[in-house]
Amino acid sequence: MSSPCHYCGKPAVQPVEKGGRVYCCRGCLRLEELESEECAVPDWNAASADATSESVRWAHLKQAEYRDRLVRKGSDGHAVTTLFIPDMVCASCVAFLEKLPAKNPAIHRAEVNFPRKELRVAFDESGLALDALAALLDRLGYPPEMRNAAEADQPKKDRQHIARLAVAGFAFGNIMLLSFADHLGGEEFDLSGFQGAFGWFNFALSLPVLFYSARGYFESAWKALRAGGLNMDVPIALGMVVIFVRSVGEVLLGTGMGYFDSLAGLAFFLLIGKWYQHSTHSRLSHERDYQSWFPISVLRVADGAAEPTPISTLQAGDRIRIHHGEIVPADGVLLEGAGQIDRSFITGESHPVAVRPGEPIEAGGRQLGGAIDLRVERPVQQSALTRLWNSDAFQKDRKGSIQDPVDRISKHFTLAVLAIATATLLFWIGKDASIAWNAFTATLIVACPCALALSLPFTYGSTLRWLGRAGAYLKNALVVERMARVRDLVFDKTGTLTAASAFETHFQPVAEAPNFEDRGRVAAAAASSAHPLSRAIVRLWAEDRPRVEAFDEEPGSGVAARVAGATVLIGTRTWANASDADVAALDTAFPTADSGLRTTYSYVALDGRLLGRFAFTKPVREGIEQELQALAHAHRLHLISGDSDAERPAFAAWFAPDRMRFNMKPEDKMAYIRDLQAAHPGELTAMIGDGLNDAGALKEADLGVAVVDDLYAFSPASDLILDAKALKHWGAMLQFTRQAQRTVYLLFAISFAYNLVGLYFAVQGLLTPVVAAILMPVSSFSVVTVALGRTRWAWARTGIRS
Repeated sequence: MSSPCHYCGKPAVQPVEKGGRVYCCRGCLRLEELESEECAVPDWNAASADATSESVRWAHLKQAEYRDRLVRKGSDGHAVTTLFIPDMVCASCVAFLEKLPAKNPAIHRAEVNFPRKELRVAFDESGLALDALAALLDRLGYPPEMRNAAEADQPKKDRQHIARLAVAGFAFGNIMLLSFADHLGGEEFDLSGFQGAFGWFNFALSLPVLFYSARGYFESAWKALRAGGLNMDVPIALGMVVIFVRSVGEVLLGTGMGYFDSLAGLAFFLLIGKWYQHSTHSRLSHERDYQSWFPISVLRVADGAAEPTPISTLQAGDRIRIHHGEIVPADGVLLEGAGQIDRSFITGESHPVAVRPGEPIEAGGRQLGGAIDLRVERPVQQSALTRLWNSDAFQKDRKGSIQDPVDRISKHFTLAVLAIATATLLFWIGKDASIAWNAFTATLIVACPCALALSLPFTYGSTLRWLGRAGAYLKNALVVERMARVRDLVFDKTGTLTAASAFETHFQPVAEAPNFEDRGRVAAAAASSAHPLSRAIVRLWAEDRPRVEAFDEEPGSGVAARVAGATVLIGTRTWANASDADVAALDTAFPTADSGLRTTYSYVALDGRLLGRFAFTKPVREGIEQELQALAHAHRLHLISGDSDAERPAFAAWFAPDRMRFNMKPEDKMAYIRDLQAAHPGELTAMIGDGLNDAGALKEADLGVAVVDDLYAFSPASDLILDAKALKHWGAMLQFTRQAQRTVYLLFAISFAYNLVGLYFAVQGLLTPVVAAILMPVSSFSVVTVALGRTRWAWARTGIRS
């Protein structure tokens, strides 16, 4: 159980300690520093003790190419940039960051978008340059990631849609009000003397609806017609035009007030459906490529000095320096230092690879440990990773072949409506020409596919919302359709079925368990190393750690440290001088678990005496065993991994032997997906993975699912971003989308029934404005009610708590 935050009292899930007090985040710590008389208020604008390293880290932002890409000029003349703040975790962080203008006169506005973890800053560049702003936030504990100006302007599109919706809603309400008495009729609602004026008022109110709010539907319909096709926007646009023309004719001739309310209502309901559908998945980016994984700049070493340089300018022969945790941006050869390269995100290898001077390092790996120097062998654009990403297979988009279910029937619907309207016109021309025009236009009006067009946005929009609450973020509504039709599920192993970095760690003593002091010495030695296994030891033994007097690390072997007067060795059995008898005794006392998961050992010696060993396994994620067992009943399951096949037995219970592949390169994974699609034409394949080594397979598959432990960290381009904690509900989510698909088909039937009722009146020339005013809203409301109600019912049946 975590300690409560000293400032806000909430559990400290990401604790920050200072002065013996625990805070849930940096925001609470900073707010208390501002408010408490006990704490000295820091000078936010003062340079830190590590100012040199800060200036180096952000120096690349001084260059014009970065400044122009990241900063735009606001309407008030101030510079505006949008910063991604991954460490913003709670309301205290928001409150703290929004106080920036009060503490630095060069910052004029600081606006937080908490769901997107974005900070939008308007500032005066003459008083605070972009690199100084980044360094300031870094000193305050909120190191930023930059978003370019185009991404910063993305909310404008949302505001434009809301504006169109507001215009349509305003016009719809007022036109209905003005038309209400005319629809009711009778002596009590006699509009003699006002009908003409009200008709022209309605005409004026309909103009912004037709030419502003509904503009997108006309543009879409025109593009479809130019391409020689028909989508659902074609009959919608046709219906709007006919409603408008018929209504204008009635107002001009003084025969009525027209159907302007139906026009405004149609646009209003359609825009609501579009907003509802798109509002759920807008906060995450599904289109990410390898450049989002790489850093913006790197330290280039020349004449003994290291200066930040854009990675795009690196050339063969350049010497670059990579620190702990940084990404290697280009293929190179190690010149100096001990390389510990984590390539799990690139190749799927679950353990870091030791690299010695003179050995090659490919782009994309992350250095763990001290700083290393490399000689660049090829520019970034020519690295193996870049060549793979830019290959034709990675650029291929197969998803366009899967159609929106509404678009699949739009061609037939449009042709059917035109045929019925034409037949109606021809029938009445030969019988009673005075009814022919009214019957023809009435048929086109009543058959306008409002209810049909609302079926998918509200059903799939609601589906997106429920899935989003459970940790599944879909790129668009069409992904729901693909999920409902998936038959083959292809899983990556490392980082998907097993956690990317978490280890299950146990200590196996030779004799008795180490005492408190010895555990502290071992933890102190491990804390000096950046190796993932060392970090796991520190998490297991979190005792008070004494000071490390000397430390050395040998890649591939282990660490040696002098701690509190004792020598500590942690590493391989050879490094710790473990004898065969000691290892045999440990193997006997602690037999390997029968799980099939690979166990890695680190032996520990203190002053030449073997204490025991740490056993590390990467367990499958919580609930995955039961989930795979359930999925196997309705899907074909496959496992493909870039790791070795040492853990094959651990997954044999859920995957058939011929459906497990190991040591697979990215190209091999893509080929496996293609072979599956060729073997089962007409059935969809989903790829569930997490790393860049899965990126090609994610794009090649009919449904690409990127599993992430952090929603805001880098993940490859995908159709769906899935929180790793929600993977255990994947089967229930697939079943939910199948229910959503059935709901759409049910709503199609309801909307066709309404159209048949309307056509009954229209083809006889009996459609009046009051009939249209009743049928169109009732059909729309019923479709929305059924869509939302049945989706809620289907979600409740999944048993997922959101």
